[in-house]
Amino acid sequence: MTMLTRTNARSRNTTMPDLNEFMTTQEAALKLGFHVRSIPKMLRDKILDGERFGRDWLVSRKSVQEYLEKTKGMSKRDPRRKVKK
Repeated sequence: MTMLTRTNARSRNTTMPDLNEFMTTQEAALKLGFHVRSIPKMLRDKILDGERFGRDWLVSRKSVQEYLEKTKGMSKRDPRRKVKK
């Protein structure tokens, strides 16, 4: 009987991104005025830019600032807020 080896996604060599360019989902939620669970959805929908690091997301500070500038003066529930650039 031969043994098969399986590569594990967790065993990949990942390097930590520069934290000066990123913030946590909780920080992004506070800054944007959304619930913390909304931020990963915004990242998956490409409304915000970020990187997965393990199970967590790191949100690009630049994308949060651009989103704030783009949606300035709009209601939190305005449908125009969901469109990326």
